[in-house]
Amino acid sequence: MEVPNYKDVNADSQQPPREEDHVTDKDTELRLEPLLVVDSPDTDHYVTDDSGCCVRGVAAVEQWVGVTYTKHRRDILFVLRSVLLLVYLMYFAYCMKVRFGDEGSYILVGVTVGLAIYIASAFCDKWKCFQMFTSVCSGLLYAVSTLALVIYLGVDIITKHHRNAQAILGIATIVFICFLFSHSPSKVNWHPVFWGLIIQFVFASLVLRTEVGYSAFKWMGNVVNTVVNLSDRGSKFVLGASFETKGAGFFFSTAGVIVFFNAMIFVLDYVGVLEFIVLRIGGALAFCLGTGPVESVVSAANIFIGLSEAPLLVRPYLHSVTRSELHAIMTCGFASISGAFMAMFIQAGAPASHLLTAAVISAPAALAVSKLVCPETREVDLDSQRNVRMRDENSDQKNVVHACSDGASFSIKLVASIMVNMMAFVSAMNLVDHLLVWLGERAGIENLTFGYLCSYVMYPVSYSMGVEPADCGAVGALMGVKLFATPFVAYVDLGKLIHNRRVLEEHVFTNNGTWHWTGSDVILDDSNTTLVGGFMSERSEVIITYAMCGLSAFPAIGFCMGTLIPMCPRRKPDIVDLVISAFVAGNVANIMTAAIAGVMFSDTAIPLPH
Repeated sequence: MEVPNYKDVNADSQQPPREEDHVTDKDTELRLEPLLVVDSPDTDHYVTDDSGCCVRGVAAVEQWVGVTYTKHRRDILFVLRSVLLLVYLMYFAYCMKVRFGDEGSYILVGVTVGLAIYIASAFCDKWKCFQMFTSVCSGLLYAVSTLALVIYLGVDIITKHHRNAQAILGIATIVFICFLFSHSPSKVNWHPVFWGLIIQFVFASLVLRTEVGYSAFKWMGNVVNTVVNLSDRGSKFVLGASFETKGAGFFFSTAGVIVFFNAMIFVLDYVGVLEFIVLRIGGALAFCLGTGPVESVVSAANIFIGLSEAPLLVRPYLHSVTRSELHAIMTCGFASISGAFMAMFIQAGAPASHLLTAAVISAPAALAVSKLVCPETREVDLDSQRNVRMRDENSDQKNVVHACSDGASFSIKLVASIMVNMMAFVSAMNLVDHLLVWLGERAGIENLTFGYLCSYVMYPVSYSMGVEPADCGAVGALMGVKLFATPFVAYVDLGKLIHNRRVLEEHVFTNNGTWHWTGSDVILDDSNTTLVGGFMSERSEVIITYAMCGLSAFPAIGFCMGTLIPMCPRRKPDIVDLVISAFVAGNVANIMTAAIAGVMFSDTAIPLPH
């Protein structure tokens, strides 16, 4: 009796058996391994030659389906995606017909616009189109943009808001000083500088001068506030209800926010949303400013992730980037904040809508200032920077839960670093204040503190940003704290001043109460309440919010070098040589965004007398 032609899957030989080879029943009985398969083109199917016709038919259909799908996979996916897109568009049209005008409808419109941009970018060779467009229309765009800006500033800003003119003078002074101390003034390419300023003016005018833009960014700020508050339940579960009590401490009020936001950013990165947003923003910056892909992507990524994480995205390119690109990468880190830090600053009391705007426009500001301070002196190797990607293909994250857990675990060192730095620098500032007070008393000067010195040293900078003269001292003190300590400490102090202003406004405009100054504090006469540190105008609050929106404090220099040097040891001499320049450029970028906010801001509230 003959048996079907089998082969042993555990046999050492990989040669297929010949059709004329046969084995007997005796040979079959002596087999040690029972797992047998039929010789077939697809060895994944364990089907014998003597199987029933139904089994063979199913196997043939299964094989045909597999081959057809493999051959026409792209077409099948295209049809499937087209059907899903059609279903979504039908759903979108129906929703717009049933309910349009509420918050949910605007969200759907935004999602649909983003989807349209994504599809258009997939079907259009945008770089060739953009290069052709810029080559034909570059001169026209320069002329139209310059004329529009001059007319707008002359007609609507200077003639109607005389105080804003001091910020225009400040911007011109900043550009001139940066050019004067540039590494190579003769090599400055004014294209990224010009368009960086234009982008900042556009965003600032949308937020500060138009009702639609202000409402949109205010809505986004409220959404961010809502998301920040979602962390309260986790904080309450772990830390107890005591974290909500007044005076619970900085750790209790912000640790949960940092952990939650960091976990969400890791999740967005895992599903590809963060990569899509960052690459699109980076591509837009590269197109508008003419910067390289690597520095543009890092600039966009710094809106969401921090100084030490963003360079990880371009680690393979660090060895080949130019000195100017390396300078831009560091400048973007110093001039920006991450999503977790933004949430923490909002929790401290900073205005969410303006902080969000500042985080966005800091990206073009950092690139513009960096290209002015350290211009490109050699050709950028664009061929080695094509197809920049954010996501790590070698990541061991298995699913969304794994990504969320990694984000939460990563925030451990972030929370620990922030908290120990806060304790160290707040204590160090207290020590410095005590020493300065003692030295001042020896010379007959009362209350000679660090903030008092910074209020005079940083007074010209504050004035150049468009701050009211009465608030220049307080704004200068906050900038000094941000520069020599950390922005965390400065935003906490700013939050207290904002709270004081709101309390005073309620006291004056609602209760018709009286008040007076006592030194730098405000006393509410009716309740005998002391508002420690006084207050500043809403205009000054907005300007200083933009000015402090960056991790450009002296401790950040160590973080920057500690991140970049291990990534690319061969570039250590360049990193050490450029880090101080990049640190200064990062601060200048923040000051420039604040000055532009000072140009565009218009007072809407009734001012309180100083």
